[in-house]
Amino acid sequence: MVRTSLRRAPLVVVASPDEVLADADVGLLGVAERARSAALQDPADRAAYVAAHLLVRRCAAALTGRPLAGLAVHQWCADCRTAGHGRPSLADVPGVHVSWSHSRGAVVAAAAWRPVGVDVEGFPVAAAAAGGFPGLAPAEQQQVRSAVDPSLLALRHWARKECLVKAGTTTLAGMGRVDLSRLAERRDRAGRAVSRYRGLYLTDWCDPAREALVAVAGAGAPVVRALADVAAAGAAVGR
Repeated sequence: MVRTSLRRAPLVVVASPDEVLADADVGLLGVAERARSAALQDPADRAAYVAAHLLVRRCAAALTGRPLAGLAVHQWCADCRTAGHGRPSLADVPGVHVSWSHSRGAVVAAAAWRPVGVDVEGFPVAAAAAGGFPGLAPAEQQQVRSAVDPSLLALRHWARKECLVKAGTTTLAGMGRVDLSRLAERRDRAGRAVSRYRGLYLTDWCDPAREALVAVAGAGAPVVRALADVAAAGAAVGR
């Protein structure tokens, strides 16, 4: 059971798709989610998509104390004005903010009482894309070129900006105008890098077991829990 008060901090869980799907009820997915997952041709991509959508329900259940079966995930794209993709929300719980991200080896999900954004990127992607992130500001690109591990730093900037987009602080088109190169940074007790940007906490860390980089943007430093800690739907959390 999650006991920490989460008035500002997002509740975040990281797991592999297999871990989530081992004891999850895929029947919880809505019609649009089932249709979108069925359209994915690669089984690994399909598993990651389903796992992320189920994991975010567990986070929301642990945050709110509501049963999993009562949490309907809805997505709406303001640009093309269609459902099924775009900014996510819980249909009957408008006060809760949710976010998720998935790669083939890892999924991350979050629920919070304030805007939140999460991202996960696999390490092989970082190696292949070293120096190839068009969303970096000029100062960030210069910083990356002189870094000991350019691909990891580039991926950190990219992942944190993805989180800012999901939290509503910037847009995909405006990512290049966000400069994170001079942020003051500290390490929390778990060794995660924590910084601040426009009132939001930016936190990122490497997950060696899942070969992934995880990033979170929220009104408070994230409360990161293991999957087992939020497995019981309706776990009580202080609001």
